[in-house]
Amino acid sequence: MSKRPVVAGALALALMLGVCPAAAQWYSPQSDRLLRLNWSAERLGPSRVLILGDVQNLSDQPAARVTLRVEGLDQTGKVVSRARGYVQGDIPPRGTSPFEIRFIPSGVERQYRVTVEFFEFREPLRDQPQGS
Repeated sequence: MSKRPVVAGALALALMLGVCPAAAQWYSPQSDRLLRLNWSAERLGPSRVLILGDVQNLSDQPAARVTLRVEGLDQTGKVVSRARGYVQGDIPPRGTSPFEIRFIPSGVERQYRVTVEFFEFREPLRDQPQGS
């Protein structure tokens, strides 16, 4: 007997019954407009730069897995260095979380740009109905 009908039947049953997640639900946003960055750059000696700031979450949902990108730009606006940093933990709804990114610049940067590279809003857990 082939296993395909059994697997297909189990899949169909799971789809008909629905899958009830026990944890939070995730979805990826189309825009980072609900996350606001505040930051400053400072030199740490001759060969290091520190980007220090915070991310403000303007939404009503926690922001998770927030990844930031730092780009060093030369005098013409060309990207001459890059670094990636992460916000630790979730940013609470209407809350703020700090970040710190240290990196070695190329040496010709005139300014820096910090952007949100990736994040996800997390649906808050809702009260589960009690069964009898």
